[in-house]
Amino acid sequence: MPTRRALVVGAGVAGLATALRLRRSDWEIVLVERASRFTDDGFPCALQGPGWEAASRLGLMKALDARSQPRCDTVVVGRTGAPFALCAKPSSKVPVLRRGDVVRVLREAVGDVEVRCTDVLGLAEDDCGVTVEFGDGEADWFDLVVGADGADSAIRASVYGHRWRYRQGFSMATGLLGAGPGNAVRMELVKRSVRVHPLRDGNSAVLFTWRGDVGSDLHDVFGDVPGVPPGLLSQVDDSLLSRRTGSQAHLKQWASRQVVLVGDGAWCSGHFCEQGASLSIAGAELLGDALDIFTGTAEALAWWEGQFRPVVRHARRQGVVLRESEVAQWISPRTSNVS
Repeated sequence: MPTRRALVVGAGVAGLATALRLRRSDWEIVLVERASRFTDDGFPCALQGPGWEAASRLGLMKALDARSQPRCDTVVVGRTGAPFALCAKPSSKVPVLRRGDVVRVLREAVGDVEVRCTDVLGLAEDDCGVTVEFGDGEADWFDLVVGADGADSAIRASVYGHRWRYRQGFSMATGLLGAGPGNAVRMELVKRSVRVHPLRDGNSAVLFTWRGDVGSDLHDVFGDVPGVPPGLLSQVDDSLLSRRTGSQAHLKQWASRQVVLVGDGAWCSGHFCEQGASLSIAGAELLGDALDIFTGTAEALAWWEGQFRPVVRHARRQGVVLRESEVAQWISPRTSNVS
């Protein structure tokens, strides 16, 4: 049987996980990535749920465990900075990973694939495959195109134009602090949140999210919140912050005949969803399974979407920003253990 060819656009978690799974089924992979290097390490999150199970089946857990950040309790604080709940640390079986940790493990697992550092300018899809026009003037044909190019997906725009709606626009800034608290700390307000998590190198990662201009000065956004220590804001080197905007994209379809969206381009799960990497790995594995089961690509993609949409809906419900009173009901208070 001739080797099937897939173009995977995007070399983040979703794209690399898809490339790895398809290579296991003897697909020829061409990877497109505009960025010359991956620099966003992101904020540590526990790899749980379907992503943990998929990573185990893909043989990634040993390498992921080796990069795991500290597992620790998370102290939930209110607007005044007073602790009111404690979320227990993840199981010892669950790695706590920054996005960069996951990307590096996946890159090593994928091995040598053809990588094109260019843009995708256009797609011409038919019942047999997709002709792709690249920004360097080249054109090529593929059995399948996978759009794993993030929340601002160019593949989504090529296939669906503007036929989707945005929701929950937000801004994020991630960075590093010096030695921080021994526990992770989180503050969830209606339109703002702050999270701090210790790292294995002795530093701490910090994540700020808010509704508003991504270029805003953090002192202007968070300076009026009594519970945010002034020292925290002054420790953050603004020149080293990684800033980005995001939103949920709601589409009626993630897949057409020979083109499929995976990751944030299809289901960006909210302003802070701890299952982002998990959903990407699980979705990639299930996509490979679908393409193994069904002989027709369109049929495989339709089945995959029908199976995976409920998983994403569940994660989105879990990732909703909760008001302080709702967080208190959601997490069993253990304030007697919080100093």
